[in-house]
Amino acid sequence: MNHSNRNQFEEVLDHIKTFFKKFYSNSLLFIKKLINKDYASQSKDISQAKAKQRKRNKKQVFSLNQLFSKGLFTFNVAYGVVKTTFVTIILFLCLLGFLGLGTGMGYFAALVSEEEPPSESDMSQAIGNVELISSLHYNDGQMISEVRTDLLRTIVTKDEISPYVIDGLVSTEDEYFYEHNGVVPKAVLRALLTEVTGLGSATGGSTITQQLVKQQILTNEVTFSRKANEILLALRLENYFDKDEIITAYLNVSPFGRNSNGGNVAGIEEAATGIFGVHANEVNLPQAAFLVGLPQNPYTYTPYTVYGEKKEDFSDGVNRMKTVLTRMFEEQKISEQEYNEAMQYDITQDFIPAQNSGQNSHNYLYQQVEKQAIEILMAQEAEKNGLTFEEVDADVELYNEYYFRNQNVLNTSGYKVTSTINKDIYNAMQEAVNEYGENIGPTFVDTYVNEETGETEEVIELAQSGSILLENETGKILGFIGGRDFSIDQNDHAFDTYRDPGSTNKPLAVYAPAIEMNLITPASRVPDSPIGDQATAYSGAPWNVTNIGEVVSNTLVTAREALYQSMNNPTGKLYLEMLERGMEPYKYMDMMNYTQIDDDKANAAFSLGAGRTSVAEQTTGFATFANQGDYVDYYLIEKIEDADGNIVYQHEAERRDVFSPETAYLTVDILRDVINLGFSSQIKNYINFSADIAMKTGTSEDNRDYWIIASTPTVTLSSWIGYNNAVEDHTFYDPYSTGAPSANNMRYWSLIANKIHAASPETLGTDQTFTRPEGIVEKEVVDETGTLPGKVTIPGTNTTISVDGKKKTELFKADNLPTAITYDFSPGASDKDLKQLYWDKQTQKVREAEEKKKKEAEQKKKQEEEKKKAEEKKKEEEQKKKEEEQKKKEEEEKRKKEEEKKKEEANNN
Repeated sequence: MNHSNRNQFEEVLDHIKTFFKKFYSNSLLFIKKLINKDYASQSKDISQAKAKQRKRNKKQVFSLNQLFSKGLFTFNVAYGVVKTTFVTIILFLCLLGFLGLGTGMGYFAALVSEEEPPSESDMSQAIGNVELISSLHYNDGQMISEVRTDLLRTIVTKDEISPYVIDGLVSTEDEYFYEHNGVVPKAVLRALLTEVTGLGSATGGSTITQQLVKQQILTNEVTFSRKANEILLALRLENYFDKDEIITAYLNVSPFGRNSNGGNVAGIEEAATGIFGVHANEVNLPQAAFLVGLPQNPYTYTPYTVYGEKKEDFSDGVNRMKTVLTRMFEEQKISEQEYNEAMQYDITQDFIPAQNSGQNSHNYLYQQVEKQAIEILMAQEAEKNGLTFEEVDADVELYNEYYFRNQNVLNTSGYKVTSTINKDIYNAMQEAVNEYGENIGPTFVDTYVNEETGETEEVIELAQSGSILLENETGKILGFIGGRDFSIDQNDHAFDTYRDPGSTNKPLAVYAPAIEMNLITPASRVPDSPIGDQATAYSGAPWNVTNIGEVVSNTLVTAREALYQSMNNPTGKLYLEMLERGMEPYKYMDMMNYTQIDDDKANAAFSLGAGRTSVAEQTTGFATFANQGDYVDYYLIEKIEDADGNIVYQHEAERRDVFSPETAYLTVDILRDVINLGFSSQIKNYINFSADIAMKTGTSEDNRDYWIIASTPTVTLSSWIGYNNAVEDHTFYDPYSTGAPSANNMRYWSLIANKIHAASPETLGTDQTFTRPEGIVEKEVVDETGTLPGKVTIPGTNTTISVDGKKKTELFKADNLPTAITYDFSPGASDKDLKQLYWDKQTQKVREAEEKKKKEAEQKKKQEEEKKKAEEKKKEEEQKKKEEEQKKKEEEEKRKKEEEKKKEEANNN
């Protein structure tokens, strides 16, 4: 409180302190005298009895009278001891009580000693509920909107309120209202004992006056200090105002839940007209009892939902009404006949049908900034009450109680809420969805039968959009797209809708964890083969998946290619390998505040996108890679200031180490290839700027969801498209797995990015590149294995294979450099994979090489033999030729000799 009249208040405190000092001193003196007197009397009686007893013993008289006297003596002694003990205990308890009371009053005085009491005018203004207008702002201070409260209130006088309402309220909430001075001591004491001892059921102990003080002057924090001030201010309020003024103020300001158009109502008049369609002085007895019961728990007892529709179950409110009627009868405010008739009355027939509120629609920006501001105030209140926001969020009834209470605080306190939203960027993103929205997918009109009315109603199903632009380093939401048309669908698809993330899960759940735990490098060869047997061995259930186009290559592919090509089989096998080893790859996503993955993360299908996440969660998780492995949670509210400019809330960013900078960079480097080498490379044809971009796309089962998330060094931009499927199941048409809907989302994402770049060119960080950590090195490996060369002996055989061949250069973490080839060099590969996809082939190559060598040797030997034969034949031919020439020569010589002989003979003749 911040009020005047300090001197008057200190006077009251001095009187309280003086009174209890005297009371405490006199009490001690009285108790001491009482104890001394009682003990002296008892001692005298006992001494006289002992003397008489000795005298009787000497006379040794055993008459009946003497025996009786002896028994009487024994009784008197026992009685005296018991009496003394009992009186002592009573006196001791009284002493404790006086001490406790004195201490309690002293504590009470200490609790309120620092507070300044309000003046009569202050209190009059407070109970009149003077409200201040709060406002929501962009990050540069420009106003988004004033907070448009739907709180309806009409002030009425006591004469305009039915006596039934007055009698019901007093009977139920404060039976001594017209007798006390603002506080009922025994009720306060009962509540205090219950609170301290924990015995018995909780009792409020608050009068109507105290409740009015709590609602209009004090906060809702649950502390002894607040309670003490509540008591003191209730006494003060009763001094300034009469009973009629107090009870009328209470009925004018108290919350009464929702009316038939879903609006929040405060005050008995709005409650009567909004629920029963009559004025507060026209309600009948059961209607009055129902209304009187509402303020205790307005959003539980109200018969209407936030949309103004009647609830399916009215039992809570009806039972509360009957409690009020019972108290009225017990307090003799109504006759037995009135009581019986009212108890049998069907109050539900008086609830008027849902009405059109006629209020202007908000938009996604207003709705989300308001919601998150309220939840911040809820978290602050929960902390004061010893709770966490998560505990409040887990209890629907408690969440609603906190939400509506803090919504009222925001609506009426003149707060200034500054968001992180950049107005130009936000408007640019809205331009993109407005321009491209009709191209996202066809619109459907679904019909269903309203169970309450039996009528057939229609639901318009738009192909919806959710998008977020996140500043990596800080977690600020600079802009977002909540949906296509707020007037048709108020679901915020950026923050509040949870969908399957598809393949955008792969770097988060599989590849980055595997790199971090040194299971793989970008060069590692992983198996693209059927996964059924391994899944069955792990979970007992078959799991058959294929890659895009329903194909499986049955080869070993690099981890880099498996990720940038978004291959399912290698990804699933890697995840299974980590689960089987107990490596818990999902623990990294646990560190990134994912709220709805617990039931799915130990399932192999989680690696491919099973589970639920929001666009906000997935965008923030993806930004961890751009943040050198640090997780920075997203936020939308920068600060909240009160009407005097005091800071009520200031956001403080926290960084959490999730991945090492080396792991983050390697993941980013692989995801660069998505836009450089993969299917998404077509995006380069659509964007009108150049930037260092790491990207991942995703598609959920049966083409229900399509995702793109991409980071530059400064920001992360996401786009999700899909259907709500509120009535029927709608998917995107892609029967031949051509990727057409994904390509459509790429064009849409590119349009959003282009609009942002045009509105704020520096935001996308087009002049920056991702920083390469010192712990990243380049090494040359065998392309076929992703390892260094080496020799491996095949298990169970004597076959040794030497692995070497074409080399390539890849990036590695300095603490996980490539090693020489081993038999089980392929992460995620089964024995069957190792044999069929690599070693059998290598063995076959060895055999083929040996057979080739053998054939070559045989061929060479044959050639040598043939050559030898040819040479021998040639020699034979040459010898034969020589012999023939010799023979010919000899014949020629012989002929010549014969001719000479003949010639000689002829000459001789």
